[in-house]
Amino acid sequence: MSLEDFKFIYWMEYAHRMWGRALGFVFAGPFAYFIARGYVTRQLGIRLSALFALGGAQGLIGWWMVKSGLEEPTSEYVQPRVSPYRLATHLTSAFIIYCGILWTALSVVMPDPPTGSMSWVNGAAKIRKLAIPVSAVVGITAISGAFVAGNDAGHAYNSFPKMGDSWIPEDVFSMEPFVRNFFENTSTVQLNHRILAATTLLSVGGLWLAARKIDMHPAVKSLIGSTLGMAALQVTLGISTLLTYVPTSLGSAHQAGALTLLSLTILLVHTLRRPSPARLKSIATAVKST
Repeated sequence: MSLEDFKFIYWMEYAHRMWGRALGFVFAGPFAYFIARGYVTRQLGIRLSALFALGGAQGLIGWWMVKSGLEEPTSEYVQPRVSPYRLATHLTSAFIIYCGILWTALSVVMPDPPTGSMSWVNGAAKIRKLAIPVSAVVGITAISGAFVAGNDAGHAYNSFPKMGDSWIPEDVFSMEPFVRNFFENTSTVQLNHRILAATTLLSVGGLWLAARKIDMHPAVKSLIGSTLGMAALQVTLGISTLLTYVPTSLGSAHQAGALTLLSLTILLVHTLRRPSPARLKSIATAVKST
């Protein structure tokens, strides 16, 4: 590593830390003000306090992750890198905080989901049963990307759809104990991510097909279509990133795509939630009056 390379890494790391600390102040200042003014309900206050605490813990997790990369390599040919387990923990924590903030913000802005008739409410309930597991698959796929990055698996098998000359590499289960392969074996980690990505796209596609046959609010159907489009774009970005040996620009776009897709699924599940009893009563009253 040259001095210029070290300077680049240093300033990226330093900016990341300062950005994280600044977020804490940006969150805490308005939060304290709104509490003092009585704008925050008890339930909302507890939720925001929990998110703030998670933000503080995220800083500790970040240092715990970085610390793993400061250990002396086993040989001069081994490149120092952070633990993929700690990297995945840091990313998962970030996603949890982000999803919590997004869900909270949506709940404040949109206390009740879009409704127009009981038929739309019943349709949303049917799709919600599918949307929740699909969202879980999206989240798991995104987290698996941390193991791809942590093991530098993106620089192996830069071909698609095959991995080199075969569909499944021979060394996918070469590590002992067996479970290590899924988190530390470069071949297995990349194969898992490919399978999860395909599963995500097929799951979102299946959700879209199911939604076409169900009577729902047009906004919900439009959101499902947007989610499918984003899933297809994300898979395209992933393949492009792999085939071009993971340039920083495409790698960053792929990570941003994962967050965008996750955001759309969170928005979808939030939009599909059951309306409040008061809202359901008003819909029933409107039906009787007509």
